[in-house]
Amino acid sequence: MNPQDSKKLFIIQAPEYDKKFYEYFEQLCAQIEAHFNRILSFLKISTYKGEPIVIKLVVDVFNPEKISAYAERISKEPYVYRATMNAGISYRLWTVSRTFAIPDYDDVLPWIEECKINDERLKNLSKKDIIANYAFFIGCYYILLHEISHIVLGHVDYLKDEMNIGHLDEFQDEKQEYSSDKLRIRKAFEAEADRQAGQWLVGFFENSLGYNGLGGYLLFPSRMHAYEFYVCAIMAVFRLMQDLTQRKGLIHPKPNERLYILIGSLSEYFKQNLPHEHDAIFLHVVNSCLEAGEKFFVVDSFDPETVISNSHNLAFIDDLLKKANIRSYQHKFELVSPTK
Repeated sequence: MNPQDSKKLFIIQAPEYDKKFYEYFEQLCAQIEAHFNRILSFLKISTYKGEPIVIKLVVDVFNPEKISAYAERISKEPYVYRATMNAGISYRLWTVSRTFAIPDYDDVLPWIEECKINDERLKNLSKKDIIANYAFFIGCYYILLHEISHIVLGHVDYLKDEMNIGHLDEFQDEKQEYSSDKLRIRKAFEAEADRQAGQWLVGFFENSLGYNGLGGYLLFPSRMHAYEFYVCAIMAVFRLMQDLTQRKGLIHPKPNERLYILIGSLSEYFKQNLPHEHDAIFLHVVNSCLEAGEKFFVVDSFDPETVISNSHNLAFIDDLLKKANIRSYQHKFELVSPTK
């Protein structure tokens, strides 16, 4: 192994619960929980019969030893659900996001110093610190949006009512044993939740870039640079998942497969909302993925032939979802006026 490889491998490390860092991490988690609860207050979610649904969100910071993120139904009639991300995940996401803040380490985003800080309140932070926090938010949003997708798409209800599975856990479920038919259904649900979360996530990211499309708190040099960062932030999440799951991929698609599900979601988002930018942004994102996959050592994410093969391996998803009649469990949601 050459010195450069050693430097790259340094980016993923076990969390050390330093009190000073943990207090800062808690503040960021509080911001995420408050923002998501505000988002949920804008949504009117109901069953296909029009019965109201409540989603409770928990961003836990008190159990760093527990590696878990899950969605569950607490009660039926009234319909109450909970989406939870435990500190074992969120703190690890935070430590991985520090990759972007390592001093004198410019291999991931060599152009960071070309960005401009656009908010006086952040002047005491370096550009790398701001980018690192940004990456942390993206990672946490992906995890939470994935769990909320399970609820809104009806997966939680289907598995509870049809298969007697109480909740969907991002990490613990890989330890369970299921029949081949149930495994295929579970894997299809996970891929669909990734796809929905991906569309929502790029929507959040695009909104965070503001009216000029270059950023609010931090201005990126160009739209292409902004999406290079987005790809790297997502890649860091999947490198962490690769380490935590050992790429079992029994229920959840493997990290490299999940990455390209999200990139497919980005394509759909741009086709629907920003079609004039789709071709340029999407081609740049795909190229950025191949480069970032190699930098973060995400297995099978940077060879074009393997990437194409992975996409074919997931082609069964929509047919299986149709056979499972999951749409009869899917919930409706609409945007409403913000709560006071």
